[in-house]
Amino acid sequence: MSDSVGVDLAGFIVDRGLSNRAFDTVPSLVGATTAPVGGGVTRFVAAVLVLAACLGATWYALVSARQAPLDTLVWRYVALSAAVGSVFAGLLIIETVTTTVGTLVQAFRLLAQLFFAVFLALSLRELYYAQPATSSDDDRLSLSTARRIETGFMVLALVQFPIVVWVGPTAVAQVILALAAGAFTVYGVSFGQAIRARRVTRGTVLDATVTYVIAVLLCVGAVSVMEGAVLTPIPRPAIVGAVNVLLAMTGSFLISLVIRLKRSVDAGGRTS
Repeated sequence: MSDSVGVDLAGFIVDRGLSNRAFDTVPSLVGATTAPVGGGVTRFVAAVLVLAACLGATWYALVSARQAPLDTLVWRYVALSAAVGSVFAGLLIIETVTTTVGTLVQAFRLLAQLFFAVFLALSLRELYYAQPATSSDDDRLSLSTARRIETGFMVLALVQFPIVVWVGPTAVAQVILALAAGAFTVYGVSFGQAIRARRVTRGTVLDATVTYVIAVLLCVGAVSVMEGAVLTPIPRPAIVGAVNVLLAMTGSFLISLVIRLKRSVDAGGRTS
């Protein structure tokens, strides 16, 4: 009799434990008012590095836009992307230093993270179409068609945003973000590679800008893709570590871009 009761009690405890763990997964699938985040000191330092680099890139890109008689819109897109990147980094710092954050904070961070990549891609697109077409570009996409494609992708991002706000930064929302960011990354890098293939901007400030913008775009896109891997069997510590490394690389490439832009601004100031 006692053995039977003990077996039943053990089964009840196991069932309760499994049930509790099952219910514990519900907030991660349907959203919650707060969500734990992680990353530790490494992520905090990487986010601060990205924030400082983005602020510097914003300033020098705006100065370059005022100095450059041509390609002004390119520099403005770079400045806008860096400004959005600073918002992304600031919200990421808030997430890192707090044990739990509201879904609204994470929603705005995800949106800023996506448009960080979007505006980088648009700066490369703008530079591509600002250059005269060559004989090998007869079949290139028209600017109006490119803008329609971009609008479609951005509508997808804006549709995702209220879902993230009301439902929560769920795994599904992170996957949507990863797909959108990955698409814009491929889109922007294709323009960057086409620009470099022409060798029109070889050795110029724009050449260095294209190189570093491609590098930053790849890193930011990879961050989104890695965060979207939450539904895969990849261990979470591996995802967190990869994101931290990519964030540090983003900051490093941005600093290289800031140094190059500063040199160009200083040279332009001396010649003016």
